[in-house]
Amino acid sequence: MQTLEYDLDAKLFERIGRRLCLTDIGEELVVSGKQILRSVRDTEDMVNNWRSGASGRITIGLGPAYTVLLSANLVEKILAEHGPVRLQIETGDTDALLAKLLNDDLHIAVCDLAYAPSDPDLSITDLQPQSIVGLVRKNHNLAGRRSVPMEDLSKFPVAHSPAPAQFTDFSVGLAGLNQNNQGTVCLSNNYDAFAQTSEKTDLVTLLPQNLAEIYTATRELEIITLADIPQKSSPKILTRGRGKPLPPIGQKVIDHIQALYG
Repeated sequence: MQTLEYDLDAKLFERIGRRLCLTDIGEELVVSGKQILRSVRDTEDMVNNWRSGASGRITIGLGPAYTVLLSANLVEKILAEHGPVRLQIETGDTDALLAKLLNDDLHIAVCDLAYAPSDPDLSITDLQPQSIVGLVRKNHNLAGRRSVPMEDLSKFPVAHSPAPAQFTDFSVGLAGLNQNNQGTVCLSNNYDAFAQTSEKTDLVTLLPQNLAEIYTATRELEIITLADIPQKSSPKILTRGRGKPLPPIGQKVIDHIQALYG
């Protein structure tokens, strides 16, 4: 105690009779010391939570289909199982998300790619491929049809998300439909708007099978299979091998997505 008083150049204790009591400055020092100890413990907890993936910051980019499939699910998962987390979800088409990932603006991107990019800086995890199907209202002229040929499909307005630039290599399928369809072709990242419109009009929405099943469960829509679109939705989880480091919570997010769609 004498050493502490000497180092601080302040009298911290005084003897009153047989009792050793704190001085006014001594009592203030005890309060301050307790605050410091709480701060140290809080800092240790924060670091341990971050290391275990229970907290931290994560920025995820989701392509059009996975914006619908994953956004609410990820928020619910993190609220239920993790501590204080800053989750940022960005949406966009594949080409935009890939550019953001390579620019270190994202930790993780989940999007469709016809084939894996050759960039050695990317770490790629394949998810389950999905057939491209059509979504139409119950009383649509194509309702109940199987293997609808392109010739029949092109008689109706068609909607889908912008295909990645890689798909332009194909002369059939989505690329061929866009080139040869004499009717209306709508391109947007907003599948919800397409599904709502398909429920009321002759619009045929083209989308991955797993997403179509979400809409048929909640809307008066049904799935038609297509004969002339050989491409499948090829979703992938992409992260940077170098560049923006993946926080520990990032691996937990990847594991969760793989458990759902791997």
